[in-house]
Amino acid sequence: MKRALILLILFSMNTHAMPLDEPQAWQGVTDQVMGGVSNLAIRHADGVFYMSGNVSTDNNGGFVRLSNRININSNDFKGIKFKAKGNNETYEIHVTLKGLKIPPWSYFSQGFDVNDDWQEYEIFFKDLKRSSGFSAAPMKAKNIRDLSIAGFGRDFKVDLAIKEISLISN
Repeated sequence: MKRALILLILFSMNTHAMPLDEPQAWQGVTDQVMGGVSNLAIRHADGVFYMSGNVSTDNNGGFVRLSNRININSNDFKGIKFKAKGNNETYEIHVTLKGLKIPPWSYFSQGFDVNDDWQEYEIFFKDLKRSSGFSAAPMKAKNIRDLSIAGFGRDFKVDLAIKEISLISN
């Protein structure tokens, strides 16, 4: 009976959120992949991801991202939840879909503002706005290829801490 109860508790916890806090699953990406000059350092300690660097729009650049290529096999998730604090700037959640996109770097996004206190954020996939272009796949959880936390679109210093990242279930 105890084993069944434990399994039931674990199953019910997993249906409410899917943690995305494995440090190995996340990588830094900057506009340097296309000739930009932004820079980013990522550190992970005690369950917190730290992003520091600079976003520069010089040389047609303008982004840094902490990115996770995720594999969601169902549409049972409706958004992303996390805690963040930082330097009184606006950052963005970027979602890239699988399949045909024109241009290939098309994504969906929503901004969030941070200050120097930990705040909890919930960003729902239905509220993401298309950056530009076209995507053959509709915005659904199982169509997501990459999920990123980004500094984007203007010159500024990046100083962001993020923890307890998870997908929110329906």
